[in-house]
Amino acid sequence: MARDDHIEIFQRIRAAYADLSPSFRKIADFLLESYRDAAFLAASRVASRADVSESAVVRFAGAIGYSGYPEMLRAIQRIVKSELAPSRRLAGDDAEDRRDRRDVLGRTVATDIENLRRTASDPLTLASFDRAVAMLADASEVYSLGLRRLGSLASMFGALLGTSGVRTQVLTHGHAEMFEQLYYIKKEHVLVAFAFQRYTKRTVDAIDLANRRGAGSLVITDSLTSPAAQSGRVSLICSVKGESFFNSYVAAVSVINALTTAVVDLRRKATRRALDELDALLPDEDFFGRGTDV
Repeated sequence: MARDDHIEIFQRIRAAYADLSPSFRKIADFLLESYRDAAFLAASRVASRADVSESAVVRFAGAIGYSGYPEMLRAIQRIVKSELAPSRRLAGDDAEDRRDRRDVLGRTVATDIENLRRTASDPLTLASFDRAVAMLADASEVYSLGLRRLGSLASMFGALLGTSGVRTQVLTHGHAEMFEQLYYIKKEHVLVAFAFQRYTKRTVDAIDLANRRGAGSLVITDSLTSPAAQSGRVSLICSVKGESFFNSYVAAVSVINALTTAVVDLRRKATRRALDELDALLPDEDFFGRGTDV
């Protein structure tokens, strides 16, 4: 599918390029170079990135044979969806068989270290971290959302916040049940949404609902151009590059740990009280030793 989509879209652009106006060439250049970003942008955002008017973007779609911008956008999205398919990410492994497979551990750890380094130095994450912490520390209730395989991240974050005394609900299913839980979200609450490729529309729907209710929305994602990042009020960017067909969430777990640590620092007395109360409720005979993990 991806090959046909490349011919259908990119070849149209390249075939028409010589006859395009200066504004249309700006759009064409942006789409050819940054189509992965464009796949998640409204026409107005493409216009801003290409430094042209929104109407020029709409006209450009017609000029290369589409009925309008939505049809052209869907064609680009099909490319990105195909490229993100797990089988496509695994497709080079046969050629890689000659590599020393005894080094899988070393390569994987090195990739995770690089993910951590990139995440720790990301300008947006550095600029937004304190705001995210303040939002969580002031919340009377936090909703931790992670759909599909991201449910484990949402559950971990919810468990850590809940143990530290922050009232938390964990949302891991994008069906009617999720919206039933979010029905009660309000201004003093915060929705934390985990959103990594492949992105889900349900996550964006939940963020939009939280925004309409005046609640805070914190998005932990892999790109500022992800649909969830465009909807959230605050975003933290995590690098999730993996050595195989799946993402590595080591950096996301580190961000979860950092957020929890910072929130606990701001709510130290409340956290200590919550830990003492929880510890008193747990039967001693269930544990081999006394520690902070509960």
